[in-house]
Formats: sequence, structure tokens, C-alpha cells
Amino acid sequence: MGSGFRSRPRGTLFPRAAMPWRGLHAWFLTGLLLALCGSPTNPFEVTVNGASSEVGYGGTVLLNCSTSCPEANATGGLETSLSKEWVGRGPGWLSVRLRNITEPLSDILCYFSCFGKREVVTFRVLAYEFPSPQLAISNPTTSRNQLVTINCSSAPSWPPGLKLQLHRNHRPLRSWAEGAVHLELVAREEDDGAEFTCEAQLSVGNRTLRRTSATTTLHVTYQPQMDDGSCPPSQNWTEGQDETLRCGARGNPPPLLECTKDGEPFPAGVLRPVTRAHAGTYRCQATNPLGTAVRSITVWVQYHDPDLVLLVLLPVVVVVALIAVRVGYGIYYRKKKIRQYRLQARQKQLEMKVLRSRQDRAPLNDVGAAP
Repeated sequence: MGSGFRSRPRGTLFPRAAMPWRGLHAWFLTGLLLALCGSPTNPFEVTVNGASSEVGYGGTVLLNCSTSCPEANATGGLETSLSKEWVGRGPGWLSVRLRNITEPLSDILCYFSCFGKREVVTFRVLAYEFPSPQLAISNPTTSRNQLVTINCSSAPSWPPGLKLQLHRNHRPLRSWAEGAVHLELVAREEDDGAEFTCEAQLSVGNRTLRRTSATTTLHVTYQPQMDDGSCPPSQNWTEGQDETLRCGARGNPPPLLECTKDGEPFPAGVLRPVTRAHAGTYRCQATNPLGTAVRSITVWVQYHDPDLVLLVLLPVVVVVALIAVRVGYGIYYRKKKIRQYRLQARQKQLEMKVLRSRQDRAPLNDVGAAP
């Protein structure tokens, strides 16, 4: 943030009070002469600008100093106890670089002379010390239920008033506090992988500076664990469907899980078609360097046997049905033949009757025709 300072302009030569008419011409001639010769009390300003009025310990600041003096050869300079390097200068301006600023407070004087008068402006530089915060965890890799101490600290600052705050997973655990921050916790499974940082805050002039430590991750180790949720002790399967043995274990380091049935490997989490032979007891064992956990699982297989009575009766029913059809067809066929026989007999009787009738009429016809 740029900063600048200006000098106050001088007052005018003549007072504001009313002057008597007597001697007016003398005052007028005096003023005219001073105007022509250049009055040493003409108002002018001196301005100094810097990139910032606050700089880190050992830092550098570039200052530019100038004046509004109308004098063509107005000269100026800069006085300071700090190490300086001239960048450039000319009529009415100069530029200086201040190096290796280590004094807490430094007043830099920039001045210019105009028509014999000298104006001075003070530019104050604050060299602050803002040390980086430090985070320390007593045991970054610990076992479950062990006490862990976390410290957030920093070296003294200039100006004083540095504040610290401890963060977990990018969220503050406590409000800002001056001085070191301590936290004690009993390590739990859910603390594994938690990230901690220490943040520092320092007010310098109109600015608020912040710095953050490196991130430290907490690792919590624990032996294998299996429960009803991760490894149900009783599981129901259905014959003919695809099923998997449901069993999992948690732990840090991640455990190795092995499941067997009747001494033979039976990996969990693998789909396979179910038969009734899969029913039985399974043994699952999870192991890591900290210990072993064992769990038994009973698998029930649901299946349906064919109905034996139905298997026996079904052929009988089929045979009976076939016999019934055969008998029925036989009866129908016999009746059909009987009807056909009767029909044929009746037909012959009719034919014989017609033939007899014709034979009876033939002799009568022969008698009527004799001479």
C-alpha cells in the first residue's frame, strides 16, 4: 500500500488585516519588487511516496521525493540512518532505495529548498518481524486410546501482538489467542488421517498479516475389527441364485482377510451360483501387525424338493386318463359300428320290401295282356 507525506504550505507575506491608506504606495512597490525578484516565502510542497511504510525485517523500500517549488534548480536530499542507494535525482525530485532495514522504527527525512526556504517531510518505516508458526505433535503415529499432545507456537514478533490459532481439517478448533496453543486428545479410530495446521496473525499498521505452518497428519493404528455390520454372523442364501459371502474387516494398517469352509479357502465378496452344498459354517480371520480377529458365519440355503406324492400320482393319472380315453373311444367305436350295422340291415329290409312289391305286381300285368 503506497504511503505519502506532504509538507504544509507557508502562509502569505501580507497580513489579512486592513492596511491604512497612508503608505499604500510604498507597500505596493515593495510587493512588486518582491514578486519580480522572487519571494522566499512563496508556498510550495514537499511530497514523499513509498511502496509501503511497513517492511519485513531486512527488507527494502523505494522512496520517491518531489517538490512543487517553481524554482528551476530546486535541490533536495534525504537523511536517514539506514543504508541507502541512490536510484536517480533531478530538479525537483529524487529517488532512493533503502536496504536491509532492521531498525524497528526509522524516520526518513526528505527535504527541498525553494528560494532560500527549506521544507522537510518525515516518512516513517516500520520493520516488522513475523516469524512462521510452528506445529508439533507429540506422536504423529500413535495407537488407539493413546494421549496425543498438539502444540501451536511461534517466536516473538515485532510489533508485539502476534496471535495463534489451531486448525483441524481446515477448521479452527479454538479462537485466536496470544501465546502458544495446546491441545490434548485421546486418539480414536476416526482421528486417523486428521490434518492439523497452526496459523499466525499479526497486525502491522493498517494491514493484517497471516502465515500458516506446514500440515501435519495424525495416523492412528489399531488392530483388526469385525462386527455384525461388517460381517453378519448369519446369512440366508437361495439355491440357484448368485450370492456372496459378506464379511469385511477394518484396521490400521489394513488387515488381510481370509475366509474358509471346512478348511478350504472361500474368498468373501465373490459372486457364485448357490447350491445346497454351500450351507454350513464359515470361518473368517483378519490379521495385521497389531493382532488378529476371528468370526464365524452360518450360511443357510433355501431350496425346494419336488413333491413325491405328485411324482407318484402324476403317472397314475396319466395312465388312467389314457385308459379312460381308450375305453371311451372303444365304446364310441362299438356304438358307431352297431348303428352302421342297424342302418345297413334296415336298408336291406327296405330293398327286399321294394323287390317283393315289384314281384307281386308283375303277374297281374301278365293276365291283363292275354288274348
